[in-house]
Amino acid sequence: MRSTRDFLTGIITGVVIGILTAPRSGKETRDKLTEEANKRSGDLKDQWEKGVSQVKEGFEQAKTQVSQYTEKAKDQLNQYKDQAQASVNADKENAKSQYNDKVDELADDARTGVNDAQSSFKVN
Repeated sequence: MRSTRDFLTGIITGVVIGILTAPRSGKETRDKLTEEANKRSGDLKDQWEKGVSQVKEGFEQAKTQVSQYTEKAKDQLNQYKDQAQASVNADKENAKSQYNDKVDELADDARTGVNDAQSSFKVN
């Protein structure tokens, strides 16, 4: 940025010195200075607008990238959430199955015990 400013300052200084040393009347010199100043200010305005446009473009690109990264992070979060939920559900079903198997086993043992007790109390 500094080199651009120095370059523009050098150009403007050279133009002003050239105009001031040219053999013209005061009015012609003032008119020429005004004309050059207007021309240069127009050039600076164009450069300013170009710079603003580039900054806006860069901002929009950054905004788009942030949006893409946000969506990607959301997708990954949802994927991990779904995997965790599936794992919890599988563990829950496994625990439920093991519990039911154990209850059935205890019920069978109790039934066998009751049947054994009944047969030992029967009189022959």
